[in-house]
This record gives sequence, structure tokens and C-alpha cells, in this order.
Amino acid sequence: MTTGFTAAEYAEIKTGDTVCIIGIGPIGLMAIAAASHLGASRIIAIGTRPVCRELAVRYGANEIISYNDGDIAEQVLGLTAGIGPDSVIIAGGGDKVFRQAVDMVRYGTGVISNVNYFAGVGDLPFPKFSGGRGMAGKTIHTELAKGGRARIERMLRMIQYGRVDPSPLITHRLHGLDKIPDGIELMHTKDSGAIKVMDAKRIISAVHLPTGIPNMGIEFQLREAIKVMVSI
Repeated sequence: MTTGFTAAEYAEIKTGDTVCIIGIGPIGLMAIAAASHLGASRIIAIGTRPVCRELAVRYGANEIISYNDGDIAEQVLGLTAGIGPDSVIIAGGGDKVFRQAVDMVRYGTGVISNVNYFAGVGDLPFPKFSGGRGMAGKTIHTELAKGGRARIERMLRMIQYGRVDPSPLITHRLHGLDKIPDGIELMHTKDSGAIKVMDAKRIISAVHLPTGIPNMGIEFQLREAIKVMVSI
């Protein structure tokens, strides 16, 4: 959750902006929710999996396009009369999406926020033409997720007061360490509509409660467990 919100915050979204989110896995879906809360008027999401496309609309996407329908930059530019979105969030995809983000984002004032992990070695492509020969006025942020106690408490308040419900992201619940290989396989193959796989026992056992402090009942334990879940 915090990674998606980090992406939206660094996208410098202003009220009424058009925002494009590349990749609608759990991070991209939370970026959609965050963009909506930050005032985006139009959110274009890019992804193919039906379960994720359905949730994208639920979290605030107005339009969804597919990688399978052609170059995504051309599709987005077509939807925006050639202007491009004010902000582009990269939350998934291979190396080429970096170039496509530069291609599509608005000239002069556009902002790209990347929280995607690009595996391997080599370079990320930067297009000279849509990049204005290095002078297009397009800002690029490459960020890690914001963390720490204060940050997670902010995320929890968003959940507590009903602003965001991340629970639909958890599509599979497993019980026991012996099920972890099954969970890894689910996440690798994305079979059965998997988005997030949670090992309930691992979540609870990951909470190390201080000793010697009285009145630490189930409410405290659940609160601490949720902090671990939100930080995953």
C-alpha cells in the first residue's frame, strides 16, 4: 500500500490532472487509489489481467487499456488528443515502459514517477525526440517506498477511517509455513487470479510483542499484525 501511495505522491498530482498508471498489480492498484485521493480527475490504467482490471475500476480508474492492443504510449496519446497525461506512474513492466512513459507524458510540465524494479543489467532507454533532446521539461522521479513507523501509521489511518480498503488485494490465504512454496508458485504463475497471497500464520508470528507490558490484549496484537501486513 505504501509503495503505491509513494508513487502517486512523487507524481506531483494536482487537482484535475490526468494520470496514467502503467501496471495494475497490487502496487499499481494502490497508486490508482492514491491518485484518486490526490485529486486526479482522469485515471488511465494499463494492464491485461481481468481480476486486476476489475479492481482498477473499483479503485478509481476511468479507462483501462491493454499492452496487447499496441504501443501503450500511442494508445494513451490517442486518448488524450496527443497531449499526454500530466503524470505517469510506472508500477510494472519491462525496460521498454520507461521509454514509453517518456513518450507519453505531457511536454513541458509532465512528471514520471517510477517505483518499478527493473531487473538485470544494462541501461534504461531514454528517447531523444520525445525527451526533447534532454530539454523536454519532463521530470523523472525514481523512488523507493516510504517506510517507518510514522508512515505506516498514516497508512493505517487511511484504512481505519474508510478512505482505502486494501483487503481486495488479498486473493489467496494460506495457513502454515509448509504452504509458502505454494504461495510463491501462485505469485509466480498468477494462476487462479492471484494478486496478493497471505500466509496468515506467518503474518501473526512475525509480530514480536514486547514483554513485561500489561494490558496487551487482542486489539493491540491485531493492530501490530496489520502494521506488518500494510508494510508488505
